Amino acid sequence: MSLSPELRERLSSLVQSNRVFVFMKGTREAPQCGFSATVVQILDSIVPDYSTLDVLSDPEVRSGIKEFSEWPTIPQLYIDGEFAGGCDIVGEMYQSGELHQALGLPLPEAITPKITITDEAAQVLREAMQGREQQTLHLSIDALFRNSLSLGPREDGKVELEANGITVVLDRDSGVRADGVTLHVEQTAQGPRLALENPNAPASESRPETLG
Repeated sequence: MSLSPELRERLSSLVQSNRVFVFMKGTREAPQCGFSATVVQILDSIVPDYSTLDVLSDPEVRSGIKEFSEWPTIPQLYIDGEFAGGCDIVGEMYQSGELHQALGLPLPEAITPKITITDEAAQVLREAMQGREQQTLHLSIDALFRNSLSLGPREDGKVELEANGITVVLDRDSGVRADGVTLHVEQTAQGPRLALENPNAPASESRPETLG
């Protein structure tokens, strides 16, 4: 399709509305495709504030942004009003440090944080890993200090450490935020749950977070 002047003006306004803007499928809180989820995960790890638009709810933008950017796929990342790339390029920029540079952020050193896993928490994790011996514990702490735990294979370019016999894998940004973290078991009305305490989190976020 040929972009109408009205649509071109609208798209120009959108990419200028926030320093970091993403055209994606779904929302930041609920991505609707794996590629969009990947870009959100990367951005969440380094910037607390950015805007998104769900192209699934706006067919005109969905088709028009591809011509506007001269890029055939979604998601699309804009920084300072300029097209930065799609999912693969954003991933490459993150790994190389170019994304930090484009955002005007310092590239964190790949430090090995001190993480404590209590005996009770380690036992829970070992039980969860039974039959999945090739997987490790992945800990992610985004720019808003929201925590995520998952099991998965080792990944190149990640920070890796061992705590109480458990291998923990983190990205470089999470590694900086995770120094001093304690993973323990918390008793809840629904039963015992893994919980994480992070002394680096802002005061409003410093309470233990129960993790599923």
